[in-house]
Amino acid sequence: MTYVNSYLQSKVMGADSLELIIMLYDKAIVSLEIAKDCIIKDINDPDMVKKKAIELGRATDILYYLNDILDRQRGGEIAEKLSVIYSILISDLVRANLFNDIESISKCIEILNNIKSAWEDIKRQTKENQNEPKRAFAGAV
Repeated sequence: MTYVNSYLQSKVMGADSLELIIMLYDKAIVSLEIAKDCIIKDINDPDMVKKKAIELGRATDILYYLNDILDRQRGGEIAEKLSVIYSILISDLVRANLFNDIESISKCIEILNNIKSAWEDIKRQTKENQNEPKRAFAGAV
């Protein structure tokens, strides 16, 4: 195992659920960037076609997973809206793979970056709330 793999494994093993979700978004975005680059470089090269398909498949798998782990009971309307977004993105990525549509991939990257930013805000707020000093209230002894 390389040092990079060891580092990544320890990072994942030590992450909380919000960090893991953010890591999944990061990986999906990186995969989409790689797929887009493959189309731009040379879509007639069989190696590029294969790499594009693998990376789009990886991003699609991540979206399916994110959809599967949604807590629809506690997440309510937000979870349902995320599910719809994930479904649309998956359809767009299938279409992008078939037609080498860079614009669709770019839009998916933008949407995922926006959602990832929202998760990062939640993580930041959670951390700030945990670090707030506990306030004493009148009558507490």
